[in-house]
Amino acid sequence: MIGDLVAAVQVEAVALASRVALLVPGADDLSSVPSTLAAPRTIIVTRASRDTERSVLPGCDGKVPSGATWSNGLIPTRELCTLWDGKNMLRADAAVALAKLNLAYKKRFGKSFCLTDTYRTLSEQRRLKAIKPGLAAVPGTSNHGWGLAIDMCGGVEDYGSTKYQWMRSNAAAYGWVNPDWALPGGSGPFEPWHWEYEPGEKVGPGSGSD
Repeated sequence: MIGDLVAAVQVEAVALASRVALLVPGADDLSSVPSTLAAPRTIIVTRASRDTERSVLPGCDGKVPSGATWSNGLIPTRELCTLWDGKNMLRADAAVALAKLNLAYKKRFGKSFCLTDTYRTLSEQRRLKAIKPGLAAVPGTSNHGWGLAIDMCGGVEDYGSTKYQWMRSNAAAYGWVNPDWALPGGSGPFEPWHWEYEPGEKVGPGSGSD
């Protein structure tokens, strides 16, 4: 009885070794299988993570803290998201939306957006107002101070250009617009380079100038 049981186990061990040989390179030498029952081999299977999607803007979840009480141009840096260039910053939701739009733009034109300005501190707004009084908004009122506006270059600033027209056709789907006041005949200075993020609730009032 015991002999029959041992024989059956040995047969099973040989069969297991045969199956392993199909899965593990170099394991096809069945002569290495001992005549007595050996400890079974352990096959470690590494599974690829199902969570293969990475944030379009690593480190930024696109969420604005509830109950935020920021002041224009005085938003803590930790509450802003840094864009793909490693220097420009925007409010989280605006940053993620722009990053997604940038991917579409890059697919069309082969390069990322050219940006000259994004979030602007209160002191930077004061300096700009002193330098460009006719273009800059009153300090404390610009949407740059809320992290919800960008100034663009690289061809988008050329009204009527292919890149500008592409932005006019595609940017709104991501929440970005060249506001009416900045268009020809608008209530503010003509600024085809100035784009603002509209969806969502701003922490503070909007603005009619850069």
